[in-house]
Amino acid sequence: MSDYAEAMPASADPTRAFRRETTHAIAAVRHGLELVPGSGADRITSKGGRDLVTDADTAVEDSIREQLTAALPAPVIGEERGGTVPADGAAYWLVDPICGTRNLASGTPLYSINLALVEHGLVTVGVCGDPSTGDLAVAERGGGAWACAADEWRPLRTDASSHLVNVEDGKSTGRPRAHAAAFMAEFVSVDRWDFRSLGTTLGEVYVAAGRFAGYVVFLAPSLHAAAGTLLVTEAGGQLTDIDGGDWTLESESFIAAADVELHRALLQIARSTRPPA
Repeated sequence: MSDYAEAMPASADPTRAFRRETTHAIAAVRHGLELVPGSGADRITSKGGRDLVTDADTAVEDSIREQLTAALPAPVIGEERGGTVPADGAAYWLVDPICGTRNLASGTPLYSINLALVEHGLVTVGVCGDPSTGDLAVAERGGGAWACAADEWRPLRTDASSHLVNVEDGKSTGRPRAHAAAFMAEFVSVDRWDFRSLGTTLGEVYVAAGRFAGYVVFLAPSLHAAAGTLLVTEAGGQLTDIDGGDWTLESESFIAAADVELHRALLQIARSTRPPA
């Protein structure tokens, strides 16, 4: 089973070919990881219902915004500070400063700092920071997916051999939540894979790295998921929405899998458990 894949030859350095935008995104996310400790994870505000925000969320987003806007002209749309997609189709950034705020607020280091660049309606750069390891996962469209740990870069490749599949309801409501409940019940009764639920799109990084075989989530808007979707596909994985259609920036769900066979199996369960309209 791959774990952030095998180390590249010492001569291989993807940073030499990275776009300027990618380099700035890496620096912004890396600084965000360093900023979280001591930035107010224990200062919690309710957003209504079970949703919450900590001072760390806003501190990280503000830092990323400041670094990106100082270096690049593209506007930033964030989970906490908002923003508007350019009407003229120009490039923009999507930032989810802490994906897994409930975990962070509970003292569990399972969350992700997600940053994606959107150009011409497509995610072209994705960077995710993993605080549990301090690693960065990076993808460029058409350029592959990579992880950096202790300044060593490694290529990412999906791998289904762990048999671990992460399934999340994603705080869905109504029919999507009923679908999530039915899917989970069938998934567990099939007893072919080991069930996990992390409460964060860090699961996308784990699929890209071969740690997880698959990831199914019933509510994950693109602001949260965009960076990770590029990681999965650039690492060789399969990705669609919950109905098997193409994942787009308008999608609110996805099935990510290490290979075609697993994706087909997960999609079959999703279709068989879909509630009637």
